[in-house]
Amino acid sequence: MSIPATGTPSLAPTAQRVGERLSELARIGGETGGGVTRLAYTETERDAHRRFCAWANAAGASCNTDPAGNSVAVFQEGTPYFLIGSHLDTVVHGGRYDGAAGVVGALETAEAIGPVHLGVRVVAFAAEEGARFGRPTLGSSLAAGLLDGDALAKLRDARGTTLLSAASSVGLDPAQTPSWLGDDVACYFELHIEQGRQLEAGSARIGLVDAIAGSVRLQLDLRGRADHSGATPMRARADALAAASECVLAVEDTARRNRSTVATVGRMHINPNNVTTIPGQVTLTVDVRDVDPDLQRRAAGLVLEAATKIAVRRGVRLAPEVLSLQPPVVLSAWPRAILYDECRARGVAFRVLPSGAGHDAAVVARRAPAAMLFIPCVDGVSHAPNEQASPGDIALASDLLCRAIRRTDELLLAARR
Repeated sequence: MSIPATGTPSLAPTAQRVGERLSELARIGGETGGGVTRLAYTETERDAHRRFCAWANAAGASCNTDPAGNSVAVFQEGTPYFLIGSHLDTVVHGGRYDGAAGVVGALETAEAIGPVHLGVRVVAFAAEEGARFGRPTLGSSLAAGLLDGDALAKLRDARGTTLLSAASSVGLDPAQTPSWLGDDVACYFELHIEQGRQLEAGSARIGLVDAIAGSVRLQLDLRGRADHSGATPMRARADALAAASECVLAVEDTARRNRSTVATVGRMHINPNNVTTIPGQVTLTVDVRDVDPDLQRRAAGLVLEAATKIAVRRGVRLAPEVLSLQPPVVLSAWPRAILYDECRARGVAFRVLPSGAGHDAAVVARRAPAAMLFIPCVDGVSHAPNEQASPGDIALASDLLCRAIRRTDELLLAARR
């Protein structure tokens, strides 16, 4: 028996409505230069979630937020259910499409899909970006039961604020999050900008993701000796920044040894950071990614080995720490095959490709079938104010999701008979 939709479905996803909603979200945490900053567990992130729930309520859906800050809108009751979504937080000075495009696209899909036999829910995950606390996909990991209280208690931002304190300040308590991502999810679908150039270069409007790269995030703390920059001979220095600079180059060299490996030093803190003082302490973060788990582990190990040798040779102390470790994930083949068929049926140019960036889909895939659609972003730019994508492509991807979910619903219903 079909379950009626809780609200009145739209005729179809539209580029105009997508653009309007993205513009509205961009004003939450919007900056003068066109960028957006909505860091995890801040009022701006919460404001975006409140906007999401308001849209869902207006469409007739109920919307609730769990203790981790994940907001879930129920458009059609029933279990198991289809889950569609992405995230609403951003990096510092980020763009308006990363994450938000997927949430808006998910709303478009849920509003347009019409009655199906299984349930339909849309999720806006919290704290997907690791920009504030160094660990990504916090909201989805908590919902999947993959993050314990001890790990949560250790997380702090650059100002020393603990994650638990930051969450409490906006009315949340992540340590109390129930594990709700599991067998009840028939399939998770996530729409996202590519954050790369392959689709644009190949004139494809849609990307079907087959695997998501893993990420090892390291923190290297180098401690030398702060001295006067004019009075200390070069041979007598224990310069932490000089050692850190060598480490940065070692990270780059390590990544270049394998075609699929990428590695980045994205943040560095220098102490005391004075013009006339030799740096006595430098802390830097390293992000190592690969779709091959063996190459990922090997690259991270080589970075630590190189940093150790540099520290010994330069007479500085090294204290390394693994901030997070996420293995690569191969996404389910059967929902991707359905999306493949829908693209061909509509004559949509597409290609199958891996994702170099991490996503909530990689977390959900450890608990339920998951699929991802990419849309192109201009020049591959992301995590920057000039990040751009087409609302028309988002509407197209949302329509493909509608078709794929309807088809999946029919197949799953037939399998249960």
